[in-house]
Amino acid sequence: MSAGTSGDGADRSRAQRVRARIEAAYEDPLRQVFLPTLDLSESGVFLLSTETPALGSQAQVVLELPGHEAFLRLRGTVTRAQIEPVAGFALRFETDEASAEALQALREFVGRESQPE
Repeated sequence: MSAGTSGDGADRSRAQRVRARIEAAYEDPLRQVFLPTLDLSESGVFLLSTETPALGSQAQVVLELPGHEAFLRLRGTVTRAQIEPVAGFALRFETDEASAEALQALREFVGRESQPE
């Protein structure tokens, strides 16, 4: 494979994405780090990092969205990692009942940010 590896890329193209630089707290069984986001959608997030976890890794991310009072805590699976054009990885969010409120807040944020000024 080339510089990137991919799981199922179908979700990536279906969900509306917005570019957003937000500091995210990322945690998997091996590490806890703060990483900036490149973009967000209601289905996942792309995190900038030169150290990428293994595809299929389970992880959690905590986001503080601008204009939203509470932190959003979402669990997901690493579905893609790449080195170029930017180094980082994609985390696809779980859509279980425990995540419903956080996903709704994220959906609203993406909708607001994607509106033309």
